[in-house]
Amino acid sequence: MAITMESEYKRKMIFDHDVRKRIQLKELREYSYPSSYVDEDVINKNGAVIIPKGTELAILAEHSKNLDELLQQWGIESIAILIKNQIDASDLENMINSSDSGFVKIDSKFARDTVEQIRDVYLRIANGSCKTGNISNLVDQGKTLAKIVDKTPEIMFCLGHVRSSDEYTYVHSLNVALISGFLANKLFPEDKEIVQCLSVGGILHDLGKAKIPNEILNKPGSLSTSEFEIMKKHTIFGEELAMRFGVQDSRILSVIRGHHERFSGNGYPDVLNSEKISIEARIATVADVFDSLTARRVYKEPMDSKNAITLMIEKMSMHFDPSILRSLVVLIGLYPPGSVVELSDGSIGIVVGTSGNDLMRPQVMLYLDKNNKKVEELQILDLRKNDDSIFINQIIHDFGKTGF
Repeated sequence: MAITMESEYKRKMIFDHDVRKRIQLKELREYSYPSSYVDEDVINKNGAVIIPKGTELAILAEHSKNLDELLQQWGIESIAILIKNQIDASDLENMINSSDSGFVKIDSKFARDTVEQIRDVYLRIANGSCKTGNISNLVDQGKTLAKIVDKTPEIMFCLGHVRSSDEYTYVHSLNVALISGFLANKLFPEDKEIVQCLSVGGILHDLGKAKIPNEILNKPGSLSTSEFEIMKKHTIFGEELAMRFGVQDSRILSVIRGHHERFSGNGYPDVLNSEKISIEARIATVADVFDSLTARRVYKEPMDSKNAITLMIEKMSMHFDPSILRSLVVLIGLYPPGSVVELSDGSIGIVVGTSGNDLMRPQVMLYLDKNNKKVEELQILDLRKNDDSIFINQIIHDFGKTGF
């Protein structure tokens, strides 16, 4: 099941990764490919420029033998080079979607159909035309999502991007369903029923927002006290709507009503704390906050997954059930799928999977080799199997949620 990102989004998701390094003359041919340049004027002892900054290494490589002799005469043994690489999401996605890659992801048509069904239900609630069958269809979508969760190893390649402020609530509902289902599956691997409840509850969790005015939902600044009091009612509205249209499962209803309760007891609407909050609502709370932090909104840019996890652990931990937050950390990893990382040998890759409970050594799909040249064949490194000889130096970019 493959994801196809919209072409407009692909064009936006491009960044440059410039590498500056000093190489020995004997290494010149290794780096003589397009986008590699001399980064500093090469000057002889008399102050004359022998090779100007900006010269393509490919041109120098054609005359490398004579050049070596000339530079050695002047006591020059190395030169500074600049490697310019433009990395874009379409290239990376094509590699991920390679038939040999083995990654399973949510079907793009199913994802878009689910978002459209959520949108349709919200509009019907707003104009008074919603029927029990409309909600039943969403419940069925949630049950199907639960089956997808059971077959899909990596959550980050299933989550969708919000492309407009009007779309946020609908895509967010799908994402919360997926994250909640994944967390439930990790916490209770033998209990398929709770995975289904969380998947359905996630889709329906913000149903009450259909009764909140758009000017409050999409306000670019902070809500006033009175506006926030109105916003808080969406949890109660949602539970009432779900019950009116045939949802009877108390666990699903607890997700809708309780996903803004906080483990410390300072949430709403019932100001519950710790185990007084249902386990389903506690799971949905973690999923809801993580997706909100990593989503683009009219009033904020998206936070990358690693920073979102860090914020939840360091500044917001009192809000969450510790065991569920730990499960999110393990699920996402310290290097979340979608992170573009620099490895210790200088190569560049994208994290495509976590390795069980080993948070430091994920699976990395190489994009640029150690000479910063684009790899020609798909190669996936499981860093657990490298005896610490290769490790992650740093995250240099985060493609985050992959879109659908």
